[in-house]
Amino acid sequence: MSSGTDQLETGVKAFAGLLGEFRAGTIADKSSERQALECHLGELSARWDRRFPGFPREKYPYASLRGVCRRGRRDEYIKNIIVSLLEGEAGEAESKTIVNPVCVFGRHARDLASHLERVAVIATDIEPAFNWLYDRIPGITTPDNYEFQQDDIFNPKLQATPTAVVFFGACGSMSDGAIDYAIESNCPYLICRTCCHDNIGGNTTITKRFNILNWAFRLKNFVYAGRRKRAKGDYFSPKYSKDQYPASLAARDLSNSDEFVEISRNSVDSDICRAIIDLDRFLRLVENRYNVWYKGELFAAHKNN
Repeated sequence: MSSGTDQLETGVKAFAGLLGEFRAGTIADKSSERQALECHLGELSARWDRRFPGFPREKYPYASLRGVCRRGRRDEYIKNIIVSLLEGEAGEAESKTIVNPVCVFGRHARDLASHLERVAVIATDIEPAFNWLYDRIPGITTPDNYEFQQDDIFNPKLQATPTAVVFFGACGSMSDGAIDYAIESNCPYLICRTCCHDNIGGNTTITKRFNILNWAFRLKNFVYAGRRKRAKGDYFSPKYSKDQYPASLAARDLSNSDEFVEISRNSVDSDICRAIIDLDRFLRLVENRYNVWYKGELFAAHKNN
């Protein structure tokens, strides 16, 4: 599966298969979901494992409290991937730049900067206070090649030519904003972990289920709904309304915005729903001439020239 056509066909097959599981009601049951994911994502997962071995194996599904709490292991894993990919790039004469949008504290960006001393690392966020506070924690060192700039990923103004766009859990449509930033800047690399699939398209409603994770996300979305109403601009944007989903042309042939809202509302308790949303992103990247690897909320993409 090397050509764009092969990737597109594989992605569409996986998307259609999981969409069928959603329509059949095969969600929120961990055993049934595990079997469905292994069936429909097997080829994509195997391709990831051949290229990037060592994927963190977890006993608990992502759509569980323990699974969410262990996302940090996947962040460390993809940071190692970023370093390995960019080390070779850093050896070239031309200067290289990593842009980490939606960085919040900038912790991951600082870590990357410390491991890639010849690469400029620019962290951005709409709210600068978190980076300012983190920078003043005793014992925190900021590498010379790290820089923070205030910027809105929904309307980026950053003057940079990124070699890689990276992010670690950009909530909901912010993931799509960062992916689009990579596409529109013709960035060679995109390496990231998506997050909060319930918040795509301005959605803050969650299908109620009786578990702690569902309660926690409903509380989070109560706060998010208030911020959306006040048009703060940090989590939601009219540019990423529900009508913009599905984002890929291939997925639009199989689904529509109303169905994607229902998928997002169930995504807190369903790894199938999360994967459907991420496969739409996979297809959008392939349609924009990226060679894409995907597994378990993680993406690694390289632009085909």
